[in-house]
Amino acid sequence: MDPTLWADSRVPKHLSPDEVKDYVRLEFLNAPRPPPGVPAVVAAMGTIPGMWAICIVPTMLGLIKAEYAVSYGYGWAMAGLGLATLLNAPIVATPSLCFGLDMITRQHALLYVLFGLRLNSFLAFRSNLPVFKKLVQTIEDKRNANAPEGFVMNRLSRLPFILSCSALYFGMGAPLYLTKMYGASIVQGSALWMTAKAGVVAMYTGFVLEAVGDYQKLREKSKTDGLVTKGLYRYLRHPNYSGEQLLWLGSCITGLASCAAAAVEGGLTRGMLKWVAGTVFGFAGIQYVLMQATTTLEKKQSVKYATNPDYQSWVQKTWGGFTFAPTQQVDDPSRSQNNTKAGP
Repeated sequence: MDPTLWADSRVPKHLSPDEVKDYVRLEFLNAPRPPPGVPAVVAAMGTIPGMWAICIVPTMLGLIKAEYAVSYGYGWAMAGLGLATLLNAPIVATPSLCFGLDMITRQHALLYVLFGLRLNSFLAFRSNLPVFKKLVQTIEDKRNANAPEGFVMNRLSRLPFILSCSALYFGMGAPLYLTKMYGASIVQGSALWMTAKAGVVAMYTGFVLEAVGDYQKLREKSKTDGLVTKGLYRYLRHPNYSGEQLLWLGSCITGLASCAAAAVEGGLTRGMLKWVAGTVFGFAGIQYVLMQATTTLEKKQSVKYATNPDYQSWVQKTWGGFTFAPTQQVDDPSRSQNNTKAGP
């Protein structure tokens, strides 16, 4: 029997499996319904091809400016995956479920929506500042300098990068898919339930760290081009990157805990393994990107503020996050940063 049928504690346990199905079906029929014509669209969004479309379509903004694939495209893809999950759910509903979604799944999906909307709102606001307009244009000019001449060939040359970003975003959506499909299998109060909840806490903690870190750096950089050492930067040198790493770690934990709960109850299937592999791919990919960005920024700062005694003191008192190499190892001082966050 589908374990989601027993997900709600208010379903009478003395009912037979057929009676439980009738009970759940009745609750579903009495639940609020989407507007006419929406279900077909919602159903399409919840399929695997629909998920691919959600990841590919916004990333195609990279055809306008290459940087958009990893900024606005990133944000809209994550928000789209979260929204699709909230709107699309199994045909099961109980008094405590919203269109068939358990609380952990709703919290997980909502985080994706909040992350995407927050990121794109921040980027849109930041793009109006002259210093960041110049940064984005510099990135675009460098990409165009190494790209084929001609508008059509130039855009076509971006497709491999755009599609690779889309694949990464799809992998980052895999934990949410696991939570949606198997989250209701988690027994409340169990070790796996605690693990999934810990993942949710990590997600929202990372979200706050990233958002506050972006805001504090933007506020300081709009005043001066100096070193930012106030607020969260008193303790973390790159709270925006560290927060985002924590956020996606929490997402991975919640998704895998949901899958493990279903595997314990009904066995591990080949379909589960595919989504677990996708989860690992997405997690490893975004962690690599963020570690690379942190490493690059660490190197730039070590060169820019090499003679600044306040910088050396700040480095000793703060954590620089996960990087690939120590700050002191600087091979190319002219190397520029290519990311969607605030500058050094």
